[in-house]
Amino acid sequence: MGVLKFRLTPPELSERLPELRRGYFTGLDRTPEAVGLELRPGMLVCQRDSPDSGRLHVPFPVEGFGMPFVSTATLPQRSSPFDLAVELARGKLNDIRGQAGDWRHLGLQLPRDVERPLAEARHAFARAATTDDPALATESARASLTASFRAGQGLTAAYTSQVIRKRLEHASRLPTLLACGINADPTGAPWAESLAGAINAARLQCSWAELAPTEGRFRWEALDARIAWCQANDLLPMAGPLLDFRASALPDWLWLWAGDVEAIGSMALDLVRQAVTRYKGKLGNWHLVARPASTDVLGMSEEDQIRLTARCAQVAHQIDPVTPLIVDFDRPWAEWLGTSPYRIGPLHVADSLSRAEIGLAGVGLEVAPGYGNPGSHMRDLFEFSRMLDLFALLNQPLYVTIAVPSSADPDPNADPKVEVDPRQWASPPTEAMQRELASRWIALAVAKPYVRAVIVSHATDAAPHLFPHSGLFRADHGPKPLLSWLKEFRGTYLV
Repeated sequence: MGVLKFRLTPPELSERLPELRRGYFTGLDRTPEAVGLELRPGMLVCQRDSPDSGRLHVPFPVEGFGMPFVSTATLPQRSSPFDLAVELARGKLNDIRGQAGDWRHLGLQLPRDVERPLAEARHAFARAATTDDPALATESARASLTASFRAGQGLTAAYTSQVIRKRLEHASRLPTLLACGINADPTGAPWAESLAGAINAARLQCSWAELAPTEGRFRWEALDARIAWCQANDLLPMAGPLLDFRASALPDWLWLWAGDVEAIGSMALDLVRQAVTRYKGKLGNWHLVARPASTDVLGMSEEDQIRLTARCAQVAHQIDPVTPLIVDFDRPWAEWLGTSPYRIGPLHVADSLSRAEIGLAGVGLEVAPGYGNPGSHMRDLFEFSRMLDLFALLNQPLYVTIAVPSSADPDPNADPKVEVDPRQWASPPTEAMQRELASRWIALAVAKPYVRAVIVSHATDAAPHLFPHSGLFRADHGPKPLLSWLKEFRGTYLV
């Protein structure tokens, strides 16, 4: 058993930041582990099964950046408490400086808007680490954190622009797919023509619930029409997920079989056989399965879900060995592992499937910052880059789906269980903020040579969708500012 204590200044911080209970630890493999977190006046107590050194990750307010997850440096077990704010400032500064050194070694030029806040962060941290006054230490640590976040944002922005420019020295356009989820019939829709000019691919929604609303009968008309629309507009059609381990994506009648893993598996494999056979040679890729082993659904254990995912991929690959098969994972930082009975995170599931020789041709990552479950808690652009680099170790192309809200108001067409968490945001999300954040994240993902596709979560807020207000078009069909940025970005950089 390992116990670490962190001093909170001021003491009432334990009441003002109940989000600290969402914290988790990671070891050398960066996998979240179970941890018991107890908030006391002026103290955060962490109890772990392992006595080894590790990093604490907690939501923490950073001026101008909302309440993102922030990480300490690697800490050993000791009897005396650490100062939480100081250790978070130390961890962030270490990460920024280490990454800046690595990228500089690869030829990255650091602009002044990176060097200046980095120097501010170092000086502020020096004050925080050398004073005996807890209040001054916290004030200086928070100033260091803010400067480090600004430096990290500037660093990743510099990386994005310089890497894209470098890659364009060898090709006139980048081959990355820029796609959008099609969650409504685009044929004749008032937004369809504008959307087609901003993307070069489309992911066509076709959940089990939509394809088989009645047991034993499949409805292909909607997917047929969407594929035809893609072909008419010279867009690469991608489809899926067929099997999404999310309750609302499964047909109502399937719940009669909850707990019968064999029966559910048999019906899921029949779905895969029917769909892959029908659309063989007509799609750019299949997003076959989504969210395996991340939540309890239909009474299936995480092992059951992983086995069914592998079997679906095997069957699909046997029928169509040419069309690439993708498995998508939500919440890629896996902070939920710290409190879930499930013990295998998305990185390890993806690694196991990649090694299993079942025909997997890519890994999908769904990133939805600032949402509640199944979205991810807020991170900054720098942490998004580090997460992508971690999954790149799988040696599989990445397909990144991004959902960013344009409002925190109720969204009648969104999944009622999914909400924007306003406490994670520096200010309530707006359409301008959606454009600013999403454009940075999309451009960074495109800059990574191992990212095969970047997908905006869905097209229109007027049709049913998962994440509130994250579409490119409002419910009244009017375009949001992000659409014009996508059109310009695609026209400038992409095929």
